[in-house]
Amino acid sequence: MLEIFHSPRSRSMRVVWLAEEMGLPYELRTETFGQPSADFLAAGRTGAFPAIRDGDIAMGESVAIMHYLTEVHGPTPLALKPGHRRYAEYVQFLVFGEASMAAFLNPVLGTQFFAPEAERQNVTVDIAKRSFTNRLKAVEAQLDKADHVAGDFTAADISVGYALGLGAMVGLSESYSPKIGAYRERLESRPAYQAAASK
Repeated sequence: MLEIFHSPRSRSMRVVWLAEEMGLPYELRTETFGQPSADFLAAGRTGAFPAIRDGDIAMGESVAIMHYLTEVHGPTPLALKPGHRRYAEYVQFLVFGEASMAAFLNPVLGTQFFAPEAERQNVTVDIAKRSFTNRLKAVEAQLDKADHVAGDFTAADISVGYALGLGAMVGLSESYSPKIGAYRERLESRPAYQAAASK
């Protein structure tokens, strides 16, 4: 059975959400942030969330895991295929949610939770926040075409939706336009999201 090493609010949320959307059976291995178990380190050698074990397969990186699950445990309408008219947009936003959105928030999170109070506002944090909010324009442009970033709901929306939740966690939701805010509400009202968020 698929094992998902999980810490609430971490990037493992993407993987749990996708498993719920796909109806995949899985065992949740809840971890304490900063105190990785030996099994977790064996599955994801960096100790960063998420990691999975699927039989003999062990891997990390949330977007890579999402791609793996849709390919190996599909087919699923959550993953568009070459030949679909919106395939390129699907692939772009599947990766965009991490590489162009959530990744910018790493220094913000690190500073917010670990830096001394007097050092929490600095140039790096300001640049990271500005970079994240600038990327929202690309998401909004996609939402001018449809209710989701690649047409119907797909794994790309899970990737982007998690990043929007992370942005809200660090106080950036006030920069979300009404269209982005409504999109986030649509995503977070999905039963699979609600099930994943309760883990």
